[in-house]
Amino acid sequence: MDKYLLQDENDIDYKDYEERKILIEFLKKMPVEFFSKLRHFQPQIGCLNACSICSKYASTNMSYWNENRIRNVIFAIKYSTPHTEKPLIVWDRDNHRSGVIFSYLDNDVGSYKYFDKFVKLAYDELGVKTRISTVGFSRYNNELCNMHKSINKNLEALGGVRLSFTPYSVGWACQNDSFNQKDYIADIANFLKIYKPYYDYAGSGSRDFCVELRFKPLVVNSKVIILNYNGYFVIYTDLLLYISTNKNIDFKETNISDPYVHRLKLDNEGIKFNKIKLNKKLNNEEEIKEYLNNNFEIEKEVEVYKTTNKDGEYYSIDPIMTDYGTDGYVIYPKTKTRLKDGYIINERFFLNALFKYKNEHNIVQTTLDSTSWNDVDNVLKILLEIQHKYEKEGNEYKYNYIKNEIFPMISGYINALKLADYDAKVFFDKNFTIDTGIICNLGRAINEFNGLVSIENEPLTLNHERNYGNVNSTMTKEGVAWRISCDYDDKILVERLDLGSTATINGQETFAEEIQLINNDESIKFKELKYKYFIPGQVKKNGN
Repeated sequence: MDKYLLQDENDIDYKDYEERKILIEFLKKMPVEFFSKLRHFQPQIGCLNACSICSKYASTNMSYWNENRIRNVIFAIKYSTPHTEKPLIVWDRDNHRSGVIFSYLDNDVGSYKYFDKFVKLAYDELGVKTRISTVGFSRYNNELCNMHKSINKNLEALGGVRLSFTPYSVGWACQNDSFNQKDYIADIANFLKIYKPYYDYAGSGSRDFCVELRFKPLVVNSKVIILNYNGYFVIYTDLLLYISTNKNIDFKETNISDPYVHRLKLDNEGIKFNKIKLNKKLNNEEEIKEYLNNNFEIEKEVEVYKTTNKDGEYYSIDPIMTDYGTDGYVIYPKTKTRLKDGYIINERFFLNALFKYKNEHNIVQTTLDSTSWNDVDNVLKILLEIQHKYEKEGNEYKYNYIKNEIFPMISGYINALKLADYDAKVFFDKNFTIDTGIICNLGRAINEFNGLVSIENEPLTLNHERNYGNVNSTMTKEGVAWRISCDYDDKILVERLDLGSTATINGQETFAEEIQLINNDESIKFKELKYKYFIPGQVKKNGN
């Protein structure tokens, strides 16, 4: 059985020999594109974090390959690929990271105990680096702690580490005897400390080492009225009233022109509108016109973009990020399928506070080394000032959102950085601390948008259009990707994914087939969290 061995193997048992034959027989039939554009190489399925907005509806029952199965799958790929030089797979994903595999899709590898073995074997045998994306793991699990430390002994095998800080993980969201936010922060700190060697090795960046902050959407349901007032275009909802600066405007639909520009590059310029100060709600077109007939006060000039999704038109107010942040809105009128109207407050509260302090103190990427934790604490003070400003103005939406959502996350993140012995500069480093804005409408997240969208996976903002819209997005540019994954009941799943179809009813999958193997996979069920430690935020039990 010598020809069925990996580099570090002297022998394998008959069961593994037979499994490798089955896998090779299957993979030999796959098109070259499977190997060249493999994106998700996933040794685990399911996620114990139970995020209520899971984009992939991940089960809270986790199944995963043991070391033998990792070896068998990697062997089969190695000896089935038509490529002769390393990397043996993912050599033709020019739009998105050739030579790097993503070990995740509907799972979280942070709690996968054989992950160090997977990362090392994928690098040694296939010549590919593995990207990690996780919300973290429980520091009380010594096996996981040692596993992640082991990964840091092979830094060259990593293709990036991303820690996602989300308010939806059960360890953060569910405060009881089993979970709390104090432990969640301590677990994040533990992760950051373990991976400090990789940060020192690779530096900061979305493709290197970073922390992505993901926030809840601030959604308000209110009546939206669109009308013509003496030739002017008027948009009204709640206490927001906008009137076009000029009459008879040509309101063209706006689309993304370059999805790789993060501050939004659009295919036409916004239309100038005046934001009118309101001190009361208006109930109908007649009241709006009567209000405009009097001497109204202009608060400021804004840019408005009209765009569409499958539910119809919506309007983006000042969507483009500036060096001072943004305080925009996205307004959604009712349509035949959009059964509720209202708006999303698109103000980037944390970034606005951060930008304010950085601008006032001339903090740029080249001066990050001079920053201190006192500077960081001053950003928190600005955030509190913004919170109190909205309290005085009676803006309960923004006040409560900062108080209950933004401030706990940012102050907790700061504490984690301090506990992990990072320098203050990483907080100010735009490549390390990445505010991604509000969550996208993907999977279960549709419930967070209060009826402003009727279809799962449909973009709701221009930023979402840039990320995964089916007209011109980073997903459409990437095109096709393949996945090979652990599945339940000792199956292996192979899928072809049309990434440009993310924002469609049918979704990404254009090909799927399963390989049935004999018993080998291991599993963990969510109920086991009662007496075992896996996910961040778990509280230590007495006597354990």
